[in-house]
Amino acid sequence: MMSKSKAESQTGEKAHSFSELYRRHVNQVYYYIYSRVQNTADAEDICSETFITALETRHKLRDESRFKPWLFTIARNKVNDYFRRVYRRPKSELTPKTVDKISLIDYHDGLDRDRMLALEQMLNALTPIEQDYIRLRLIADLPFADIAQVLRQSENKVKKAYYRLVERLKAQVEENND
Repeated sequence: MMSKSKAESQTGEKAHSFSELYRRHVNQVYYYIYSRVQNTADAEDICSETFITALETRHKLRDESRFKPWLFTIARNKVNDYFRRVYRRPKSELTPKTVDKISLIDYHDGLDRDRMLALEQMLNALTPIEQDYIRLRLIADLPFADIAQVLRQSENKVKKAYYRLVERLKAQVEENND
């Protein structure tokens, strides 16, 4: 049996290491969540829930090297839960929120607004899984191996789907520019 001071020491080390993991990953997780919910307050809440769940269930993680994809799996599930809650409410309860949606157009004032609007519409027209490929790769900046773990697909499938998607989007952009 461990002595009390040794147990306290290990608990303190785990908390310290988790706070380091939090600092290292919080921005990526937040931006991923925000890209899905498009609301700062909700994104902050879901991000907090994600890290609380990760802290509470970290003992279930067998391989610490897989922390990041495991964390994004939790974030993805929390966002899906959020949308299930929102869409279950009766329409009378749904009041227009103050949504601080930031469009791609806002980020690129120097570029042609029509082209940016067309790009934004193309991205919104993607299937949910295609949007996840884009979000996890470009917004969360995850490597393909981590995306494969989050989506429970093979790494080759993820790479192939991502690159085909990028090529299709490029072709659509070129088509729109003609």
